[in-house]
Amino acid sequence: MADKFKYDYSSFHNFKMMNTIRPLCNFLCKTKYNIEFRGQENLDRKGGFIIAANHISALDPMFIAMASKRLFHYIAKEELFENPVMAKAIVHLNAFPIRRGIGDMKAVNYGIELVRRGEVLCIFPEGTRSPDGTPKTAKSGVGYIARATRADVVPVAIFKEKNEKGGSKVIINIGEVIPNSSLGFTENGKSKENKAAAKMIMDTITALWEECR
Repeated sequence: MADKFKYDYSSFHNFKMMNTIRPLCNFLCKTKYNIEFRGQENLDRKGGFIIAANHISALDPMFIAMASKRLFHYIAKEELFENPVMAKAIVHLNAFPIRRGIGDMKAVNYGIELVRRGEVLCIFPEGTRSPDGTPKTAKSGVGYIARATRADVVPVAIFKEKNEKGGSKVIINIGEVIPNSSLGFTENGKSKENKAAAKMIMDTITALWEECR
């Protein structure tokens, strides 16, 4: 990460910028992208929980944000924070950076604490965008965070049809909550339980995605 920007993991924020730009984002979603939301009632929850979604484009956080009036927090790749202007903007959209591939526990622990404080954390379990738009294998991180927070998980599938008249069709298919108790964690469980939980979550996301085809 560039030295010009340092994220402050020592304090917790809940910026309201998304509420300010929500009308513009709604207009964009309903015109340029011909967006359809399914299962929005599954996000109508209080307290802290995890949203887990497949990842197909840089606009995925906006698509998910438009499905609910709650403010969400996002784990984003650190490369997005290299430009200080962009970094300031996405921080005020409640995104925070993670260094991929090294086990960035500072970022992971920050996300865990957010959920414990009653916030909503949005995770893309694949860790990167899918090059062809189809759901891929999940990393174990979403399982680790679910275990640490004991939070429930709301699975979300993002499906996009290209070249549709009037703009690309985007479907945000929000599934029923996955209770933390169903993820198979035990008191003295090992890392394989995190991997199994991540696979269960991603399998659910994939099933939701298949419904949109």
